[in-house]
Amino acid sequence: MGMNESKESGQEKQRIIAVLGGSFDPITDGHLKCACEIVHAGVADEVWIVPCGVRKDKPSLQTPYLHRLIMCHLAINTSFGSNFPIRACDIEMSEGKALSTYHLMKRLRKEYPGPRFKFVLGADLYSSLQDWTAPWVPDAGKRLYKECEFILLDRAGYTIPTELPANFTLLKAREGTQMVTEDVSSSEIRRRMNIGQSDFEDLTHGNYNMVRMASRLRLQNSRISD
Repeated sequence: MGMNESKESGQEKQRIIAVLGGSFDPITDGHLKCACEIVHAGVADEVWIVPCGVRKDKPSLQTPYLHRLIMCHLAINTSFGSNFPIRACDIEMSEGKALSTYHLMKRLRKEYPGPRFKFVLGADLYSSLQDWTAPWVPDAGKRLYKECEFILLDRAGYTIPTELPANFTLLKAREGTQMVTEDVSSSEIRRRMNIGQSDFEDLTHGNYNMVRMASRLRLQNSRISD
């Protein structure tokens, strides 16, 4: 999804788009299943997967932005049909560093004034949300908490308040269904990129492909650098 793509039309003003942000280094089956569950649960009409820009506060993030964006596109295109409403968004491509969540949501609303954007938030981050910062924005976390809409994901070991503010939607499976999840993290995928084939055996088919894809991109990048 390019920055020059035409904006949402007036007929889609009520469309809800879930913003699934992260480093995606690499994107995993878990990310894709999360996006898929958001659509299936009916809490959003689309999910936009948004890789972050450069983060100096995260030294482990060594994979170039463009490679992470390409991995997101490849993962989506090989996992879902072209009409399934999950997209990769390159809104941070031209940024020198990652946008704060506050500025990301503000930029999305400015660039695409039609739909309603809801940021996808894990329950493990709920308690610290009001402490989040943004350059040149006093009390950014408190403003984000009050002004932004959120889709809240349950996380094992974290308690979700019984009563949530009106701008928070708890992700729940539709009646008669169960949530499909995948617990393998991006950091675990990166670890396995550097070790032997035997360590791939307990990965799902999707995550195995993510390891292979990320490894190929890393090899290509090293050749270019040489």
